[in-house]
Amino acid sequence: MRGPSSSHTAAAHRIGTFVRQLDRSAFAKVIVKFDRSGSLPTTYLGQGSAMGLAGGLLGIELTDPKIINFEEHLKKSNFTIEYIITDLECKHPNAYQINVEYIDGEKFQVLAVSTGGGMFEIIELNGSNVSMKGDYFETLIFFQNLPDEKLSEFNKKIKISPFNIVFNIINGKNKRLLVNIKSRESLNFKLSEIPGLEKYMIRFSEVCPVLPVTSGFNLDLPFTSVKEILSLAEKENLSLSDLAIRYEKTRSGLDAETILEKMEEIAIIIKKSIKDGLEGTNYKDRILETQSTLIAKAEKKRLIGKSVNNKIIAYTSALMEVKSSMGLIVATPTAGACGVVGGALFGSVENLDFDIKKIARAFLAAGIAGVFIADRYTFSAEEGGCQVETGSGAAMAAAGLVDMNGGTARQALAAASMALQNQLGQVCDPVAVRVEVPCLGKNIMAATNALNSSIMAISGYDPVIPYDEVIDAMRSVGESLPSSLCCTGLGGLAQTPTGKTLFRKFNS
Repeated sequence: MRGPSSSHTAAAHRIGTFVRQLDRSAFAKVIVKFDRSGSLPTTYLGQGSAMGLAGGLLGIELTDPKIINFEEHLKKSNFTIEYIITDLECKHPNAYQINVEYIDGEKFQVLAVSTGGGMFEIIELNGSNVSMKGDYFETLIFFQNLPDEKLSEFNKKIKISPFNIVFNIINGKNKRLLVNIKSRESLNFKLSEIPGLEKYMIRFSEVCPVLPVTSGFNLDLPFTSVKEILSLAEKENLSLSDLAIRYEKTRSGLDAETILEKMEEIAIIIKKSIKDGLEGTNYKDRILETQSTLIAKAEKKRLIGKSVNNKIIAYTSALMEVKSSMGLIVATPTAGACGVVGGALFGSVENLDFDIKKIARAFLAAGIAGVFIADRYTFSAEEGGCQVETGSGAAMAAAGLVDMNGGTARQALAAASMALQNQLGQVCDPVAVRVEVPCLGKNIMAATNALNSSIMAISGYDPVIPYDEVIDAMRSVGESLPSSLCCTGLGGLAQTPTGKTLFRKFNS
């Protein structure tokens, strides 16, 4: 992705891409409403929600550098986007109520929430409660006054389909009905196959997945808890990366070789981002000048001695600076924490030409440590503070480091536990609503925390509290944090005199 925030920029882009597919007609106007008590009123410009949403609606990929100049592309389009701060019934901190007006006079309303790490959920379509996360093909058919016998005939027709699908019937207002069919591939559905059905249809859409890998149905996952994964690891003598591959095979339907190839591609992007960052980056709309090159200069002057720790600091900084200059990054697990896993893993090896396959396996191990967090809580700082971003990144990186150094799955999750314990309660207080200060320092602290936690785990230190219990504790802490300390820019360092001055400078 490009942009400062995965929960703001990437999720907004995916929401915009979803909305663009709902109707092939041209937009006339898009009105976006944010709840005044949420995180978006103060951050939607500085953290890239406006950029991401516009890019998605315009059909510009988030990896395309053209998205940086989204305002120019929007001016050349046939529609406008208006933002309104108001009171919404949905009080999720990252809620988007999107009202679309088409040139033919049709209107559509979508309620969506960003759930962290670029993930999102459409929770309402034209007043009907739904659940769509961009991980399936979604066939959506709105009916008015559809007779029961026609619905029954439709249902039978779908059930004998050769496709693996989930068929949902959602009752709306005024005798309106939404039929939602989820599938892993396009149905190319034709209503003409059921005579007399089309006259009751008021809207038809097929939305393609916006996530990179589609989800399966009725999956028999190899494990769903930390206890289960450790039991399986010890029973079959499997490393954490072995288990990650097994899990991903079940979730995605991909084979082990393809999974490793995809992760190698991700690792190569991160490797290039580090290289680009160390060469120096420039971007007018950021607080800090290049910092990552200072480590090598200090070593050359013998102000500091060379060490793995120094390299982790430099690599973590490089990744954060590429992010802040709108360069290409991988959110691991988020954009705001993108420096942690890559900085720790690549910074711990001898050089950037290290065995990419081994690095890819380490990233897979890190990913499975992140799966437990995603399943039990969130990666969204708007919900749980920075502990769920850089804290999660530290846990993931620690697990990956243990795996890369030949440690066991138990040691890897012990390292994840200790790393996460060390960052519970960390607030999110971005200065000038830019994901730079104190985000850079928190990424560096998390990456070095991961290194130390991995060393401790391999050496036999006892984490005491199991990893899943630490995640639950993080959730409890996050739910206790006031919204002013959850990525709103309304508390902490953001409200210091210097913080307020910088806000005026970058947001006037």
